Amino acid sequence: MSSFQIAQNGNKLDIHVILGNWRYVKIVVNDDLSVDMKVPVGMKQEMIDRYLEVNKEKIFREYEMKKNRNHQSLPSILELENGRLIYRNGQYLPHLGNMDLRLRIRHVPEGEETKVYLDQGEGGEKILTIRTDNTNQDFIRYCIMRYYKKKAAAIVKHYVKDFSEKLGLSYRNVHITNLSTGSRFELPRFGYSNLAVRDQRTLWGRCTRKHTLKFDWKLAMLPIEVIQYIIIHELTHVKKMNHSSAFWTEVEKIMPEYNECRRWLDRHGKEYEIF
Repeated sequence: MSSFQIAQNGNKLDIHVILGNWRYVKIVVNDDLSVDMKVPVGMKQEMIDRYLEVNKEKIFREYEMKKNRNHQSLPSILELENGRLIYRNGQYLPHLGNMDLRLRIRHVPEGEETKVYLDQGEGGEKILTIRTDNTNQDFIRYCIMRYYKKKAAAIVKHYVKDFSEKLGLSYRNVHITNLSTGSRFELPRFGYSNLAVRDQRTLWGRCTRKHTLKFDWKLAMLPIEVIQYIIIHELTHVKKMNHSSAFWTEVEKIMPEYNECRRWLDRHGKEYEIF
């Protein structure tokens, strides 16, 4: 195995070349952030150099994404009770893959309306403020869930619009003619009213037979590319209600790096059950 080095904007990466019976060249960024380049036996040196030069920007981008994902897991030490996080004033919550949303709980006189809103602190810090006369943990959790539901719904609507177009899920009326009676039936079509954000408990997303897409409220806690993968996954089920090779081919067309997001969910997904 030989090694090469590529550079971009003052940054350098070592590339370890592995020869094998591969059909194509493939770059793999490993969990330890080492980078392998799988090369077919017999590939000439100038072709290897050319491939690295042409794909240099892509390799650095995938390296940075992997580096970020490695750090986008929850802290190992959190205060729990019966498997649930205990919410305290001043603690930080996950927000789009980063632990940078500070919780601020403000007690107000009894009978005053509860308010939940996003505030901004000094230096641009994001603060989730809950003003309430009820400091019961279940109620605080409900308030936090209400904020994340709203945030997740906005994210889902945005990406569903984008990715549905890329997957060819357009608003079309397809009719089937019954030869014996001549009656016509309109096939179910995908529409934005078919979206729901709720407490899925053990599932991040689900596509029903009627093409209703359901997503978990904790979606907005995850890294953005993992959110994108979950949405693409469920949208693809509108076309193929299985996990066949054809299904994954459709997913890969929109997100070539989807396997990285799958592995991230396998490693860290269950951590979010504490919320």
